[in-house]
Parts: sequence; C-alpha cells; structure tokens
Amino acid sequence: MPDAFIWYRASENLEPELLHWLDEVEDQAGVRGKLLVRKDKNTSTFMETYADVSSATITRIEKMATHEPLFDNIERRCESFIEIG
Repeated sequence: MPDAFIWYRASENLEPELLHWLDEVEDQAGVRGKLLVRKDKNTSTFMETYADVSSATITRIEKMATHEPLFDNIERRCESFIEIG
C-alpha cells in the first residue's frame, strides 16, 4: 500500500490545531499520521504523512478535510508513493 504525503502552507500559529487534526484523523479514519514543518521567512509549509494506507483511506482523510473549518482557506495537496524494493 502507498504512503500519503499531504502538504500545505499555513501560519505556524496553527500548529496546535493541526496536531489536534491528526488526533481526529486517527479517531475517524483509524490511521495515525505525523506532522512535519518547514519554516521559511514569510510562511510555513506543513506536511502530514501517513504510512502504508489504502487509497480509500487517503480519500477519506481528504474528504474529512473538506469539512474541517481549519482548512477553509488552505489549499491541501495530496500525493502518494509506493516504496520500491
């Protein structure tokens, strides 16, 4: 199964809410993600990573995000990759 990488630019002030979002995903989708951040001068780029998840789970996470007010003004980009070897 693939790993999912979902990234977006957001204020670093949202970090506590984004960590709470991972709790919601775990409760509702049954998968625990990790949250990574890259801080630049004017913005922060966050990345949620989910290891070994089905395409259906990825779709579920992204559908949940469309109903989450936290992401109303944030464009999420989701990519998935399968490990080779």
